[in-house]
Amino acid sequence: MAVVNVMISSLSKLLISTAVIGLGLSAVPALAETGFDPLGAKTTDTATPAAVESKPLPPATEAAAPPAEPTAPSAEATTPGVEPATPATETAAPAATPAADAAPAPVVAATVPGMPVDQAIVAEIGKVVASATGDARRRADAVAKVYAARGNQPLWVEGDHYSDKAKAVIARLADAVEDGLNPLDYALPEADLSAPDTELVANADLRVSMAVATFAEQASGGRVAPLSISKDITRTPERIPADRALATVAEAGDAAAALDGFNPPTEGFRRLKAMLAEVRAAKSNAEAAPEPVALAKSLKPGMSDAGVPALRKRLGVAAPGDDLFDPELYDEALIAAVEAFQKENGLTADGVVGSRTLALLNGAHRDVEGEIIANMEMWRWMPRDLSQDYVLVNIPEFKVRVFRHGQQVHEARVVVGKATNQTPVFSGEMQYLVVNPYWHIPESIKVKEMLPEIQADPAGYFSRHGYEVTWDGQLIDPTRIIWDENAVKAVGIRQVPGEANALGNIKFMFPNKHAVYLHDTPLRSLFNRDVRAFSHGCVRVDDPMAFADAVLQGDPQWTVPKLQAMFGGDEKRVDIATHLKVHLAYFTAFVDDGGKLQIRDDIYGHTQAIKKALGMSQV
Repeated sequence: MAVVNVMISSLSKLLISTAVIGLGLSAVPALAETGFDPLGAKTTDTATPAAVESKPLPPATEAAAPPAEPTAPSAEATTPGVEPATPATETAAPAATPAADAAPAPVVAATVPGMPVDQAIVAEIGKVVASATGDARRRADAVAKVYAARGNQPLWVEGDHYSDKAKAVIARLADAVEDGLNPLDYALPEADLSAPDTELVANADLRVSMAVATFAEQASGGRVAPLSISKDITRTPERIPADRALATVAEAGDAAAALDGFNPPTEGFRRLKAMLAEVRAAKSNAEAAPEPVALAKSLKPGMSDAGVPALRKRLGVAAPGDDLFDPELYDEALIAAVEAFQKENGLTADGVVGSRTLALLNGAHRDVEGEIIANMEMWRWMPRDLSQDYVLVNIPEFKVRVFRHGQQVHEARVVVGKATNQTPVFSGEMQYLVVNPYWHIPESIKVKEMLPEIQADPAGYFSRHGYEVTWDGQLIDPTRIIWDENAVKAVGIRQVPGEANALGNIKFMFPNKHAVYLHDTPLRSLFNRDVRAFSHGCVRVDDPMAFADAVLQGDPQWTVPKLQAMFGGDEKRVDIATHLKVHLAYFTAFVDDGGKLQIRDDIYGHTQAIKKALGMSQV
């Protein structure tokens, strides 16, 4: 027996180092082979988590002595695969993630009945590290370091039972559906420890730790990598790393509240989470879907149509009690209800029931639960601190808002990029404005749109549009160039300032790799459209001087009258005294200030792609 103990002790020391630094040795049976996966689902983002200052865990308590005659481990200990207390809904399935190339597995010691709990924990960690790949391996390595730093003593088990904190953690993670997440991702252990031995204690303790680490990453940074959805979504989620997550929960007086705190602290996320609960409650008590509204053609005020009674029923507007009243007449009361519906859904409130209004009335956005969960995922990609003063552009809503001290001070319509020239999703910092800007034409526009017209009439084309050709900072006569693709790429083409300039009188600059910005435009009529996706990626702002006033609020040097006095002159840069955060966001579902859920068209397909990545049903 002494020889066996010496061997176990030596091998345990080896496993501590291999589990911590992830050295690859010979392959051995892993926990996955027994049906145990304490790692949970892997997120698709394999980027290193943002560096966050970590707090040390509280000191370990003295481990309980193992029983003199340990009982055989239960079936749950060797093949835990436990169903959570609250089943995940179909719309909250985990993201499918391609398996990463697995590192060589370390040597794994078998747990031996009666072995000290610290050695059992080392053995369990070795099994986890051996079977893990990608993000799961990274989390396992981080958790291994946490245990090593506390002498591989349990975090959640006290003697032969879970601590009260552990029970609170298990119960809270079993309800992760409330967060739009999936409890099955966390491989939670049984809620009770029956006839425990050191192997069961180590197994259960590690599973709770891995569940906390996985939940913290998913709740804070999402389950899907933004770039896997679109190359135009260039956000780096601020994931909470395992060591910080474990320290936070271990030190918290309220473990459930600590876990809640891993979710985004933003108001937009909190509103969606509350709305998700409302939608699910309503879904469980839902009546049969209302009959669809069918109209012969667009319904305008004063017209009659056989579909009007169904429209009344859909909007809850009773017909007048007058026996002489035509039940198919589109009357004033029903018009008012339609206008209110249009306003709530981001349409022009003109009372005309056209194809878009009719589609929404008939449930164009039926998968409300999935829509909310996908948008909660996008909130997890946003900065956790939006700043007290910031600009928010919501692309699918075609709106820009300015916030000061956390309160909205300005709102305006915007025109965003076409589906083929999408406005990117990222955050930046507004640093300066440009009055009387030149428009420097991007290469893609020069090649795809301008070249054929230039080749047909070089002199006339440049003269008509107010364009200039530059080379190495010097103006060039366009008629002296042999225009082909190489030539148009090599030279600069810019549009001179003026009323016809595509950028209007002013542009708002937040330098970024996408070369996009907000700007004025001479094409004012586009702001009257319901769907305003017409640009090449930049954001055109309605009433740009009111927007400028909100941006410059409190600036001691610049005011709107001063800017307007500069119109018509040379290009002029105006630096902002205090830089302003800018967030270009993509939310197709949000809750407005009145508490109503708003859903917008998925113009770029980002929401649908997220739902697919999360394995949600396509409704």
